[in-house]
Amino acid sequence: MEKKLFRVINDKCKACGICIKNCPRNIIEKLEDNKAFITDDCIGCAVCFKLCKFDAIEQIEVEEKTEVCQVCPIHCTIRPGRTGACGRYTNENDKLFRNEPLNIVDPDMLKIDSDTQLPNFPLLLGFGAGSNIYSTDIAAKCTAGAKVEGVDIVSCVSETILSFNGARVKIDTDEFLGDNGTPVRREGAIVGYMNTSEYGSQTMYIGGSHLNTSPSGHMVLRTTADLLNKKPVTLRTNTVKELVIQHGKPPIIDGVQAERMRIGCGTVVATTFTLERWRDLWGDEKFIDEVIAIDYDITTKMTAHTTAGLRYGYRDSGITPVGTYSSPGRYFGNPGDGWGGTTVMKGVDAIKSIDKDVAWPGLRLLVTEPTAVRAEYFILNEDLEPVPHPIPEKVEQVLEYLRTNCEPCNCNVSVVAGFGGGVRDVISKERSLNVNAALKEGKIKYTINGQPVHIMPGGGITCEACVELMPEGAFAWVPTPASVTPMEATMTLDTYKEIGGYLNDIEQIDDLLENRDTKIVRPSKSKVI
Repeated sequence: MEKKLFRVINDKCKACGICIKNCPRNIIEKLEDNKAFITDDCIGCAVCFKLCKFDAIEQIEVEEKTEVCQVCPIHCTIRPGRTGACGRYTNENDKLFRNEPLNIVDPDMLKIDSDTQLPNFPLLLGFGAGSNIYSTDIAAKCTAGAKVEGVDIVSCVSETILSFNGARVKIDTDEFLGDNGTPVRREGAIVGYMNTSEYGSQTMYIGGSHLNTSPSGHMVLRTTADLLNKKPVTLRTNTVKELVIQHGKPPIIDGVQAERMRIGCGTVVATTFTLERWRDLWGDEKFIDEVIAIDYDITTKMTAHTTAGLRYGYRDSGITPVGTYSSPGRYFGNPGDGWGGTTVMKGVDAIKSIDKDVAWPGLRLLVTEPTAVRAEYFILNEDLEPVPHPIPEKVEQVLEYLRTNCEPCNCNVSVVAGFGGGVRDVISKERSLNVNAALKEGKIKYTINGQPVHIMPGGGITCEACVELMPEGAFAWVPTPASVTPMEATMTLDTYKEIGGYLNDIEQIDDLLENRDTKIVRPSKSKVI
């Protein structure tokens, strides 16, 4: 296998910085004149060579002793003491070693399900197992066997190299991050797209086959790996200049950390579990005649709402909120970066019109949003114009009740992986369809880093799992570009025989513990749905 390293041709370098941004090992430095310089830590992955538009990168001869990695098609040239592009293999004494030991699941944790005859966890995790280039006659990187509660079990594990991979991100916030299909960028490169808005959350998808194989694929896969490894990532959309997201942390939107996640749409504010509290404050000689809850989904007018004003005979205020009429007391909002994720930037802007034949002087109006973070209180004057007033203490108590019913904002990241024919071929040497058929019959249990996956219905094996309880550093990327995703397929020995498995490659767990670099792990079962 050819050994290769690279260097910058200084006269041709235009100081664009694209090689510095995309180097997987961050070993390209910026000189005083902003031109690039490849240090002695180069591992020959050729990312800079492929991305440079000015032919300013050239291959050089390799004189010193190096090892060429055979794990993926990049074939890094790794000097002694150095680590390859994926960060997983190191040249130690002229031999490549996986940095992470085999993660063996503590045998005391394994229990057989009486219905499926499969254990609650795989025998070992894909993390630490290593990768291999898929072939029709090569088994998974590690195929382990053990007897669990009298049942012969096999787990086929590998750190799979995938182009069909991405990260789904749920971001708890009312802030408008962009319409469906809005590009999500990192350092100028499109790495994903905004998806739907749900109650109190925005969703985005990073990666996927088309973006992974695009000209920006290296940045896409770096972003996916960072998110899956629970690192903070700074992104931007057409409406947000700086969006910092990290699994398990609240989003930071243009420098402001989101605090509260709504419990529902505007209807919740003006009706449902707050209704009795508003009724105690509503009417003559009290504090409230109307509540408007501004929301990008459903803006609510209390006195006209079917389950509030209409049901209990509230007097109509004559005030019409902004938005598109849907049904009594319900209006579709306009998405924006204001109150309730709408275009409303202050309370008075929530009022579209006031019917002077219906409204009356002294009418008391509260305008707020589903999280009740912002609220303003108005009293109509003799000309039926809204005049701001301090929020009465009893009204503030209801607002605080709303706030305490909101969950803290958070970001949740899930890995989405498509295990294609190559991955299935290392489980069955006869045909990959055997794996699919056994999976649909419930005879094979797929996991990612020991965590249960949701397998999307239909053909193929496309699955999703939350990264919450996955080990730190479990994901990586290689400059093909593609992702590195640990995977486990667990079944009985009988099933492994039925699908045409690699029976001669099974290594017993006891032998692995004795002869391989291992560690015992105790994974937790994810409770995240």
